[in-house]
Amino acid sequence: MRILYISNEDVPADHAGAVHTWEVARGLVRRGHSVTLISAAVPGKAARERLDDVDIFRSPMRIGPGAGVKCDLWAAWLLPHILGRRYDVIMERFLTLNGLGTLAAKTTGAPLLLEVNSPHLEEVYLRWNVEGKLVGRALEFWVDAQFKRADIAFAPNPNIVRPICRDRARKILWGVDEDAFGGFLRECEETQVIRELLNLDGSFTVFFVGSFHPWQGVADLPAIMAETTKRIPNVRFILAGDGPLHSEIVERVASSGLRDAAVYLGQQPHKRLPYLMAAADAALAPFNDAYYPPLAKFGFFWAPTKVLEYAASGLPVVTTDYPVLDEIVPPGRGGILVPPGEPAAYAEALAELAADSGKREAMGAFAETHVKENYGWHRHAEILEGFMEEAIDIRKKR
Repeated sequence: MRILYISNEDVPADHAGAVHTWEVARGLVRRGHSVTLISAAVPGKAARERLDDVDIFRSPMRIGPGAGVKCDLWAAWLLPHILGRRYDVIMERFLTLNGLGTLAAKTTGAPLLLEVNSPHLEEVYLRWNVEGKLVGRALEFWVDAQFKRADIAFAPNPNIVRPICRDRARKILWGVDEDAFGGFLRECEETQVIRELLNLDGSFTVFFVGSFHPWQGVADLPAIMAETTKRIPNVRFILAGDGPLHSEIVERVASSGLRDAAVYLGQQPHKRLPYLMAAADAALAPFNDAYYPPLAKFGFFWAPTKVLEYAASGLPVVTTDYPVLDEIVPPGRGGILVPPGEPAAYAEALAELAADSGKREAMGAFAETHVKENYGWHRHAEILEGFMEEAIDIRKKR
């Protein structure tokens, strides 16, 4: 198939959305398809490039002052190029202000698939406080126009697909690079260097990576760390990533007398994460929907890249007992799931793993096999291929 994939992400880059976009494009190419990717401009990168057999067009996709907001319609100057080629399928990463794929599909008659990562309109309501107002109604009209034109909309939680397209909603979790992550890295030289540099020998090491936004549960981290050190005196928390709450968390941990229990690495290149994870004994992802109303309204709707990568690294994962997460981390087999916002429960789970190396290794081995078999990017591309074939059939019948 000739596939046009439109995404706001600045490919290639290290953050989750860009990694996702790039792996999807490459995965479809590996399955024998021709992929043209329209993505956001990247400083220092050419406006057009062919990389790993993916034909990339880059365009500015932010409007407004400062960093602006994402809108792939800013790349409408590429429409003549799009109309000059025949695509079997158009796939667009959904955002409220997007719609380039919708316009291209309406113009060419090609089937349209929407890749839905969040109920973005409701997130806009939350941030801009426009629900019910004229601008809010206009945004809702535009979003429904996108979903009305879509032949298939796929998401980790179909509840986030607009009702107008719910009958064409399909469930799929996101993916992980099954070749880059794995327990096989534990004994490699780079992992051993990391353990030496961070002085991890003799400690029970817990790894966390995230954007330090509230919904990642980072506000609960100081309490989780305090409770865990009571139960595991030799515990070390390796915290990677950056974000709005990073400085606050560092200060709270220090003021709690836990400075020696934490190592802060800041933002890390994605290619280094497999080795950092391989240097750990367990992984932590304390998501908490109390900090983000859309999660509470729709149910947990992410398939977090980091949790997939934790599991693919052969780590037992301690995370929150939410749907989707319990599919990635089958409770009691791939890790331990606990109620949200209960630091003592997270600490107890980590202590259970620290006390039983056999259980820890068995859970890690199961997690790695389970995720690589079910959620590797190769499997993701295979499922997408099925969705595309279904979308073609749906379009033919309309």
